[in-house]
Amino acid sequence: MHRRSNASVFMERGTKGVRDRTYRVVTLGCRVNRSDSLEIERELSRRSFRRSPPDEPPGLWVVNTCAVTVEGMRKSRKAVRKCLLAGGEVVVTGCAVDMDPGAFEEMGVNALVPNERKRSLVGIACGPECHHGTAAERPLELARVPVKVQDGCRRYCTYCIVPYLRGRPSCREVDSVVDDVRYYRDAGAGEIILCGIDLGSYRDPSTGEGIEHLASKVSAAAGDLWVRLSSLDLSDVNGRLLSLLGEGGNLCRHLHIPLQSGDRRVLAGMGRGYGPEEFRRKVDEIRSAVPGVSITTDVMVGFPTEDERAFENTRSFLGEMSFSRVHVFRYSPRPGTAAFSLGDPVGPIDKRSRAMELRGIASATARRFHESFIGRIIAVLIEAEMKSEPGMVFGRTEGFAGIIAPVNADMVGRKALMRVTSTGPRWLRGEPEPYAESGRSKGR
Repeated sequence: MHRRSNASVFMERGTKGVRDRTYRVVTLGCRVNRSDSLEIERELSRRSFRRSPPDEPPGLWVVNTCAVTVEGMRKSRKAVRKCLLAGGEVVVTGCAVDMDPGAFEEMGVNALVPNERKRSLVGIACGPECHHGTAAERPLELARVPVKVQDGCRRYCTYCIVPYLRGRPSCREVDSVVDDVRYYRDAGAGEIILCGIDLGSYRDPSTGEGIEHLASKVSAAAGDLWVRLSSLDLSDVNGRLLSLLGEGGNLCRHLHIPLQSGDRRVLAGMGRGYGPEEFRRKVDEIRSAVPGVSITTDVMVGFPTEDERAFENTRSFLGEMSFSRVHVFRYSPRPGTAAFSLGDPVGPIDKRSRAMELRGIASATARRFHESFIGRIIAVLIEAEMKSEPGMVFGRTEGFAGIIAPVNADMVGRKALMRVTSTGPRWLRGEPEPYAESGRSKGR
């Protein structure tokens, strides 16, 4: 792993001040990165920068990179090259900078900013003559807004590079998070996603209260906004959180709990801290405590100790659990992780084949989940126009099911009631239901 030995490796050249005070932020990777990018945009707009139109190159590019996989690094380098070709100053930040700063330094970018200094990025880009103002430009991303409440991780799963790139764990105070939620509520957001690198480890620095307390306070401040929790570890889902989810407020009855494997030996090698049966019991507990809850998950194929028997265990387990959505991804060796020394014995053809097989199972369980909606009236948050289907929009339900429907584009960022008319393995299809009464009981 090509990590820095000290902060002096990072360049801050060519950043005495951007003359063309326009910007564009390019984001790769996770929701936490998306949240960081939104904060960068807010700070740039406070310093009199304006977002450039899509057809005009900006004076300043900020590329917020990802390094969780080899593919994430490849896409990050490609994005930086594209920005350099377009012209303007280019500032690169995020996990790929911490992972391999030399890869970007040799490209000739203007500045490299590691994760631990991301809060200083705007000052570096603006230079000493850039004064701080008060007005902030309206965010582009308002349908579903990620709000970072926690950063860093100490779990050190053996395959994961993120704990080495994100620094020591830290948490924001509840009041600070609530202020952000009120800002986005007043700006017209439709949903707040509370996110973190290890969200379940959240503790208020002042009181020590956990994620359940934060979710309660945010829900109270959010008004009509949906509030969604991003990924939680199995051990983070406790009775207090389940009670809160079951109260019927604006906290979405949806939990994303990564499984990673259905084989006990593989899970032990990953350092996950549970086995398949523990996972099954917890999911049964959640479904019993919160009727109608949607549970989504992640599954990895090709971990070094995943032989054919282990894969068969995962395949069987996945078919039994009836997740509403499954993200299947392939193991990517990352230098510096504990699993890196195990090599990469599962070849690319086998990884691809296993991934395709699990995605087939995931599609079948998703279809069954979606079929339960046919004929029902459900609340939907409209996210975006469908470029591939003019006159249609894409939205998501409280339970994170996607739906396509003929709705006016001015409804983006707002909720609407839909009657589900048909379904498939990926999305629901629906029609607006203007005269139906709204209410949580209408759907997930």
